[in-house]
Amino acid sequence: MTSKRKLYVIISWVLVAAVMIFIFLMSSANGETSSAMSNSLLMRIIELTGLDISSHFIRKAAHFSEFAALSFLLSNAFFSTFNTKKAPVVAFPLACLYAVTDEIHQLFSDGRACSVKDMLIDSSGALLGAVLFTFIILIYIKYTERKKDNGNIKTL
Repeated sequence: MTSKRKLYVIISWVLVAAVMIFIFLMSSANGETSSAMSNSLLMRIIELTGLDISSHFIRKAAHFSEFAALSFLLSNAFFSTFNTKKAPVVAFPLACLYAVTDEIHQLFSDGRACSVKDMLIDSSGALLGAVLFTFIILIYIKYTERKKDNGNIKTL
């Protein structure tokens, strides 16, 4: 493995850890703090877009997005480490498992609760992240194969 690739693998896993820590810290916030953060984001979105969006929607979109990012980054980390197209097949259930542990973790934060609905939203986000990664990696593989073929002279 080249040093450039080793660096890429390390960065991939650091990004996974960063997202997991971010999710953990967000789940550690008590209900009042969490609501205040959601409302602050909501006010910014309303100011920028003029859209009338509910705080509930923002909170659920955040759940979905966090786990889409986690699954995507896990897929990338597994792909870069093991060079297998099956990386999303491993990443998706791991992201779902983290969603379950995240909801259980929220039981220990004041004003927060464990919600099966949130686990499903998180898992849906994780599925989107894995699917997006799959599409991107398939395009990348086709591109590199085509680039490699263009460099070679084929004879009949």
